Amino acid sequence: MNEGMDRTPVTRNSFDRPILQVAPDLLGRALARTSDVGPAEVRRPEAEEYAGEAGPGSHACRGRTTRTSVMFGPAGHSHIHFTHGTPRRSA
Repeated sequence: MNEGMDRTPVTRNSFDRPILQVAPDLLGRALARTSDVGPAEVRRPEAEEYAGEAGPGSHACRGRTTRTSVMFGPAGHSHIHFTHGTPRRSA
């Protein structure tokens, strides 16, 4: 893992702010998750901000679907999407 990453825990409440305040706070941070298959950690070298349903670039702009439902729930949850053209890696 990268030694220079900020690993200070971030609470779910810290995401319940305007997106233009949240996005810069995520830059360079380590995001960690532990699941049944084990731990995973990634560094956020960039952050994109979208204004939910009001942002035409957001996956939420066309309304709630099964795929986007997390974007309509409480703060502190992530919507992660596959970037087309990027090879998938198997764990």
